[in-house]
Amino acid sequence: MNFPLILELAIGLIFTYLTLSLVASEIQEIISTLLQWRAEHLKYSIEKLLSGDTQTSQAVAQDLANRLYESPIIQDLNHEARGRIARLFRAVLQRIGFVYRWLTRTRNVFGKQTSGPSYIPSEAFAASLLENLQFDNIYRVITESRLKKFVEERLQFPVNHILNDLKASEANEFILEAELKQFEQALYQILEDFQAHRVNLAQTIDRMLGRLDDFIEAAAGALPEDNQLSQTFLRRLRYLKRNIVRNLEEKSALLNKIEPTIEELISVLDGDSETYQEAIAIAAQEGGAAEAVLSRLKTLKLPPQLTKSLRIIANETQIKLQTADNRVYRFQQEVEGWFDRSMERASGVYKRNSRGIALLIGFALAIAVNADTFHITDRLLVDQTIRNSISQMASQAETSSNPDDLAEELGGVKDAVSDTLKELPLPIGRDQIILNAQKEAQNNWGFPIPRRVLGWIVTGVAISMGSNFWFDLLKKVINVKSTGKAAR
Repeated sequence: MNFPLILELAIGLIFTYLTLSLVASEIQEIISTLLQWRAEHLKYSIEKLLSGDTQTSQAVAQDLANRLYESPIIQDLNHEARGRIARLFRAVLQRIGFVYRWLTRTRNVFGKQTSGPSYIPSEAFAASLLENLQFDNIYRVITESRLKKFVEERLQFPVNHILNDLKASEANEFILEAELKQFEQALYQILEDFQAHRVNLAQTIDRMLGRLDDFIEAAAGALPEDNQLSQTFLRRLRYLKRNIVRNLEEKSALLNKIEPTIEELISVLDGDSETYQEAIAIAAQEGGAAEAVLSRLKTLKLPPQLTKSLRIIANETQIKLQTADNRVYRFQQEVEGWFDRSMERASGVYKRNSRGIALLIGFALAIAVNADTFHITDRLLVDQTIRNSISQMASQAETSSNPDDLAEELGGVKDAVSDTLKELPLPIGRDQIILNAQKEAQNNWGFPIPRRVLGWIVTGVAISMGSNFWFDLLKKVINVKSTGKAAR
């Protein structure tokens, strides 16, 4: 057997596998779309991530996953076409899905929904999860409460106490009344700006200390300079400010006391934690948003493994954290990374499952079109016309730079060579000539498995390898054929 014949045989087999692989890929894509395999696998993977793959937590994880999917952030990812025809097609898909679940005795993984997104970015998942855990709301409620407590205990109460001492000493109840009122109004305005998300916590503390400076300056201008009581009053105010924040380290420590740590936010999910008890006290005292947040927390059930995972992520976040202001954002980033790592593993599982489905489709297609590799090889070896025709088709297909465009090209190529083949049958199909040739070859076959069946198995395995694999291999073989001696 000479070298050109081997190459032509290889091109013929590869091109045949490529053509069948394209058909199989289309069949698998249609089935995947009808049964929403990608979307279902994604939902199952998220439930597994939330439950930690423990049987006892599956029901809780399913309920939490359904709540995540009901979030507007994720619902916006589930785009559905509109229009009468689109609604009709969607109704057909839903009916097919219902029949499929009834036959396979599987549940509707989308809960109350009929479909779900096939892909969820890590940012959307993390934002939806933290939204359901009331993470940002808990942070705001606790931070605002602690900030108000700081204003009352470290600013308003001491300033009023020092001023009352001056009033008592001077026997004058109206000293610095206007300045004090202006100072307190300024503090209230700064609190409102923080609550409205106009400024962050560090800026809020700086502004409050700045207003204390303004009050001290206004008091110094309003009180007589030669009065010993007045000077004592001013010294006490300046000492009060120095006692609050002396340097950047003390400022950072103050921010950490006011702003809850990630561990504290996670511990709110534990009904026995100190932070949870603090949240209860805040809700009882302030009501409003704090009470609403606590009410939602009481109805929230989490899988134990999820709580454990979030604690581990919180610890990692705290280690990497540089400043207090970005702790919630950094925690969300860590949750995104946790989700991405899990989805990488889930993607591997999906690919393995898809490979199994591709094998089944490959076997079914090989049997349906009678694509017997052994018979195809025999025909290519003995029939120069078929080899030349397939080589011509393969050369035209090889010029495509994208295997996704091959389906359209193959249709045109098939029409182009149909006149050349005329009455010569292709090496696949159930033409009587092919069936007779297979039967004759079986008479000289000594293997226990029928020759045609084994040929179908080989073809099915080849089809399952995918059109991309055969397209890349076809290009290499054709390049070897065209380079001649350089291919040795």
